[in-house]
Amino acid sequence: MPRTRSFAIVAGAAIFFAAGCVHQGGQSGAAGDIAVDSLTATRTAILRVQNNYPTEVRVYTVIGGRSNYIAKAMPGETRSFVLDPTLLPAQDISFETRPTDGKTPRVLGPYKVNKGETVELVVPMILENASATIHRSTP
Repeated sequence: MPRTRSFAIVAGAAIFFAAGCVHQGGQSGAAGDIAVDSLTATRTAILRVQNNYPTEVRVYTVIGGRSNYIAKAMPGETRSFVLDPTLLPAQDISFETRPTDGKTPRVLGPYKVNKGETVELVVPMILENASATIHRSTP
């Protein structure tokens, strides 16, 4: 009887192990990316950061002279973030990119951003050439 019980336990563990190995998971996209559904896209604005700069870049919103940390993007990453809906609509919002290598931060803006829009922030290898565009969100 003990051999039968041991065999059943080992066989059951092997089945669970195999099932775990072939599980596809429910996450897609790059680490840190968010899945934005159509409801979320209409209730807030999306910030999409494409970091082609050689170091980590931290992004801040600047409203009324006050900076608030929003997100960070590692080199080579493109990440999406949901902006706080209480900030919107924003008539005078800027985005500050701060690289972790000590270079001078770059401020882009001011912009007018509404709910249902996406801010595309591109940080190239030359930080001074960073740019932002705004368009309607399409989930």
